[in-house]
Amino acid sequence: MKKTKKRIIFLSTILIVCISLFTIYYNRKPLLKATSNWLTAQTIPFNLLVNPNKINKSIHPHAIALNEIDNQKYQKDLTEIDNLINSFNRHQQKFSWLSPTQTKQLQKRIKQKPHRYISSITPLLLGQDRTGQYTVLSINCYDDTTQIRSYRYRVYFRNHRSVKSHYLKTTTNTKPPKFIGFTNTLGVSGITKAPNFIDTINSTLTNSDVANQPNASSHQYSQLGKNIGLKNSGSALQQYALNSDANYKNSAITGYEISDVPRETKFFITQINKETKHYYTLIYNRNQGNFTGFQTGERTVTDIK
Repeated sequence: MKKTKKRIIFLSTILIVCISLFTIYYNRKPLLKATSNWLTAQTIPFNLLVNPNKINKSIHPHAIALNEIDNQKYQKDLTEIDNLINSFNRHQQKFSWLSPTQTKQLQKRIKQKPHRYISSITPLLLGQDRTGQYTVLSINCYDDTTQIRSYRYRVYFRNHRSVKSHYLKTTTNTKPPKFIGFTNTLGVSGITKAPNFIDTINSTLTNSDVANQPNASSHQYSQLGKNIGLKNSGSALQQYALNSDANYKNSAITGYEISDVPRETKFFITQINKETKHYYTLIYNRNQGNFTGFQTGERTVTDIK
């Protein structure tokens, strides 16, 4: 009796499974369509498909606006810089463009050597970056040696007032830095020419077989640079090419500095590759009226004067 009952249950189960399979097969098209429509209507969380930590959110650096500066604007900016310099209270040894904390730090540096005193303040350049317009002021000090010790500050300014300042570095030399901008004209700044020249660099690399050769030497890149007027630019062009994307769209001009000794405009280029930033300097010679150099790093005039 028990065996008969188990057999009936077994046969019933098989019958039910067969009927279910037949029903599914017979109605497979409507079922597939309904399933497809349901999946299409669902919203799948993005982080289930892509790891947001692996997304390159800043593949293209933020460029600055490159508006031409004529001589009238240049002289106006120099007047603001001159006002900053003249705001120095020699008697109280106070600067309107330094915070109280920065003033104390400067005084501490000066007093490290007996008889050291502030002799002059020299502007080194006029610059622009994403923060705003700035100058670099060199506070030049004498003591009882032949060395001149200069303390360099980047000072952002707007509407005849300083906005903020940063200490950069201390340098020593036997001569104070020079600045002749107050008696000299700007000339052609090269600012509006820079984007077109970057395009020239990109097209030169794109159209050359050198960039497609993994083992190409910096000498080969140097020759490409010479073809477009750049000197000693092989290493920088090689690094730039190796870290560029397929369309050379992962770099931008993020700042520039105008100096008159040497009489150049330096453009700072930031390139992003795999979340790593690379920096370059494009040099425009305002005496010659053309671009003459492309180097790795940000080669500010502050470092060489």
